[in-house]
Amino acid sequence: MISSVTIQGYRGFERFELTGLGRVNLLVGTNNSGKSSVLEAIFLLMSAGDPAALWQVLSRRGERLVTETATSPPSLHAEAEVRHLFRGHEVVPGSRIVLSAANETAQRSVAFAATEALNALAIGLPGTADYDRIAVPSLALEVTGDPKPAIPWILLTPAGGLIGASGTPRRSSRRTSEPSIFIASESLTIDELVGLWNSVSLTPAESLVLRALQFIDPEIERIAVQVTTANSYYRSGSRGGFIVKRRGMERPIPIGSLGDGVWRMLVMAIAITQCRGGVLLVDEIDTGLHHSIMSEMWQLIYNTAKELDVQVFATTHSYDCVYSLAPLCASADEQNPITVQRIEHGKSAAIPYALNQVRIAAEHQIEVR
Repeated sequence: MISSVTIQGYRGFERFELTGLGRVNLLVGTNNSGKSSVLEAIFLLMSAGDPAALWQVLSRRGERLVTETATSPPSLHAEAEVRHLFRGHEVVPGSRIVLSAANETAQRSVAFAATEALNALAIGLPGTADYDRIAVPSLALEVTGDPKPAIPWILLTPAGGLIGASGTPRRSSRRTSEPSIFIASESLTIDELVGLWNSVSLTPAESLVLRALQFIDPEIERIAVQVTTANSYYRSGSRGGFIVKRRGMERPIPIGSLGDGVWRMLVMAIAITQCRGGVLLVDEIDTGLHHSIMSEMWQLIYNTAKELDVQVFATTHSYDCVYSLAPLCASADEQNPITVQRIEHGKSAAIPYALNQVRIAAEHQIEVR
């Protein structure tokens, strides 16, 4: 379990530290204070430099550029704009991001250093005498750290973008023994969730997912996948791919018919079962959830995290989300503590709240967000 995190040169942070971390860690703070950036940094650290993780982080924020190929006829393709990961939104040779964490077993770190490289640029029409490839100066990311990533450096396009086959950078062949899943505020895609469900279905984890949905709708009796990854029709929306059977109804209904809260609980419940021994990161964990079920949500997250040895990092803007965690703080055991950490713009370290401070704040409705 990670006990502290240090972030250097990532997005708005020159240097930033999180210390005294526990089994479940709730990050609070105002807009643009860097809460989501902290989650991203931990995700990149756990991914050990995998370019697919870089793509995921940049793509979810819309940090992409569209470039034209040198083919005939020219075509357009998207690139992830890497410069936005670096402090000041600029990347030049020598720019550097260093992410590190201390845990119960060993120190881990990953660093992305921008360096100058030569990139092949195609000119002319393929198959003709005019066609050639020339070497042009470009940037590359040299990836170092411990554990060593499978890809030691990542070549960027002349425009400074990250791209791969079919517009998606390849995933490293290395599979970490400590899985991590990053749930953004818009949740996971249908493809991602259906893929995870394949590891949940017909296992004990399926009952946990069903119990999570019943917090919101006690009439739900069963859940099933409605689509395969080949069926693009059902994957066109932001929610879908699953159906549920409700008590008293003969026919199942699409999960999207039950609202945002059910979908959000489905995503979190499935994801945490697939993070055994690793890290779950949830941006705006209360999205779509009514305050009346937040205590049950936290109880589920905490108990499952203990059982599966998952460490949870989450963010919120919600007063109710913070204070619904307070009763659980009182019952948390010493080996699996819960922390609330305030992130303030311009500060070099998070401000941790002791458990008794969270309880007192809840009792007297003192603002800690």
